[in-house]
Amino acid sequence: MINHARTLLLNRAGSKRPAPSFFGEELVPTAFGPVVLPSELLTVRQVLLGSNPDDAGLNYLLWQYCRILHSTEFEDFVYALDARVTYLHEKTLVDYPFGPVVDNNGDALQFQGTPALGISEGRLQESWKIERLLDTSYRLTNMYTGQISLASVNVTNGVTDFMAIPGHSSYRVRVFVGAVDTGLWYVIYTAKPQSTLDPITLAGQLNNTSAAVKQALFPAREPFKTFASLWEYESRFAYKISGALLALIYRTEELRVG
Repeated sequence: MINHARTLLLNRAGSKRPAPSFFGEELVPTAFGPVVLPSELLTVRQVLLGSNPDDAGLNYLLWQYCRILHSTEFEDFVYALDARVTYLHEKTLVDYPFGPVVDNNGDALQFQGTPALGISEGRLQESWKIERLLDTSYRLTNMYTGQISLASVNVTNGVTDFMAIPGHSSYRVRVFVGAVDTGLWYVIYTAKPQSTLDPITLAGQLNNTSAAVKQALFPAREPFKTFASLWEYESRFAYKISGALLALIYRTEELRVG
């Protein structure tokens, strides 16, 4: 299976992946179906990949994890599953233009604040629909939750009051009425990941999980003994986190093949 190790870490249906142009998207075989994991391994996933990650959040973390996995000689365990990988390219997410993207007439909108994204939950994206009913009346819809808010606003010098974005009270938008040539906007916001999504931070949280979780991740047999040794005794971070990632990959593969 192409990108075998990454696909197992992702563990989402290949037939339901976003377009290739999506944030951080890599090839996932369309025939791949998610593997059902026991609760202990689900805990490992939630620690390493976020408690409720979206596709953007998963792609961001896997972009980091895959480069870590290929930074040591233990990448041989990745290639042992399948040597065909397509994600080791020079495209980076570091300088991605994080923030809002408006589908049309974006100059008519001004945003203020920051939505609650990019944190330990693992969600980086949110989208909204903004509809102008009147110059003083707007309907805002959170496309992820379906939450709708109706805003009646004042217009001063051609600019509306700020309106709270549904689901994110710390993020607001206002409209420059004179610049409007449409009554409908779609907004996609991609958040810059915060320190709570840093692999070093997440590894520290994994270290605090229960003995039962560690036993499920590192059974007393090879290659898991090797992976456990990396996790428990290596001081070099790339080696240490590789032990946990490889263990999760290989445990998922065991469950996949039965």
